[in-house]
Amino acid sequence: MHASKGIFRALLAVGLTLLVLTAGLFVLQEPGTAGYVVSILSLVVQVLLVALGAAGLYFEWDPFATFFEE
Repeated sequence: MHASKGIFRALLAVGLTLLVLTAGLFVLQEPGTAGYVVSILSLVVQVLLVALGAAGLYFEWDPFATFFEE
């Protein structure tokens, strides 16, 4: 579980960092522009990334056990 836990923590950290940066820049976007649409799509992907990392840590999912046997 140690390898999976580290991977999920890294996924969560990167996802949260990108989410905060994109959300901070989102307020500067003008609705109806192409940048606004890209920001919304980026936020959706980043929320899913954070949810996956949090769920993996919460449920102690170990999908990488076969690759990193201890």
